Amino acid sequence: MRRIAAVVLIALGVFCLALAPMMRMWMASSLMKTPLDYYSQTVNVGEVDYFNIEEVEFVEGAAVEAHATIRADVASSTDDTVVWDQFTWITDTDRDFGISSNSRRAGHDRVTGEAVDCCDAMIDEESVVQAGQLWKFPFMTEQRDYDFFETTVEEVVPMRFDGVEEIQGVETYRFVQTVEPTVVGERTIPRSVAGLEGEGDVTGDETFSITRTYWIEPVSGTPVNVVEDQHRAVVVDGEEVLVLLSGELAFNQASIDKKIEDTEQARAVLPLLRTTLPIGLGVLGLGLIAVAVVLLTTGRRGVDTGLRSANVG
Repeated sequence: MRRIAAVVLIALGVFCLALAPMMRMWMASSLMKTPLDYYSQTVNVGEVDYFNIEEVEFVEGAAVEAHATIRADVASSTDDTVVWDQFTWITDTDRDFGISSNSRRAGHDRVTGEAVDCCDAMIDEESVVQAGQLWKFPFMTEQRDYDFFETTVEEVVPMRFDGVEEIQGVETYRFVQTVEPTVVGERTIPRSVAGLEGEGDVTGDETFSITRTYWIEPVSGTPVNVVEDQHRAVVVDGEEVLVLLSGELAFNQASIDKKIEDTEQARAVLPLLRTTLPIGLGVLGLGLIAVAVVLLTTGRRGVDTGLRSANVG
């Protein structure tokens, strides 16, 4: 009877030991992928100064909203790569005036979030090869710097790890990306608008700078808050003559709440499958085998003792 019980325990122990790495490597990995039907809407709010080109006036302290919609292109995506289309527009809510808009398309790895060169990637309808992290960070984000693609300067600019911070009870990793003033094009404006003497127009460099802060939920790699402090201006002969847009925008509360809600399943399930259950199964498997060994050993000792007693008698 002891032998049968021991064999059963050994079988169960081996099963647990085999299941532990499978749970971590296969079951958890199968869930660590961005959904192919991903859809997201976020709103950034704040106050900015900007130049209203239609009214030819400079507006200070305008209450604005930046709406961003991301929709996955399911037909263009694959098992490993998901393709996202994004459209963003910034509106002066008090004046009901559309300040600017832009679009973006790119494919990225469903696990790492890194760019994949495919799928007619573009920015504002112009073909642009993108690299580094695009919208999100990897599942199981690490406390280190990441290369992150900046769409205005169209270059990879590092996202520096800046610390750990809780948002509504959820641990996040804070990353900061800084783009120093960079020439991104030219802009022709009336000399009067630029505050310059004379008549006619003047052409200057359009410069752009930004400090972008991401708060990443590390299990899913999802940004649960984003703050962007940007500055666009026209520079003539090394002097800033007109501010095109300047100010700080951050996720509104509804956007933060939705992003945190979207991470709930990953936060609940992935650590369980990757750590808790594999460790528990490993310990359980070793324990079952240890008990089986004890049963076999004590059973053998009992038999040997009985034989010795019989021989003595």
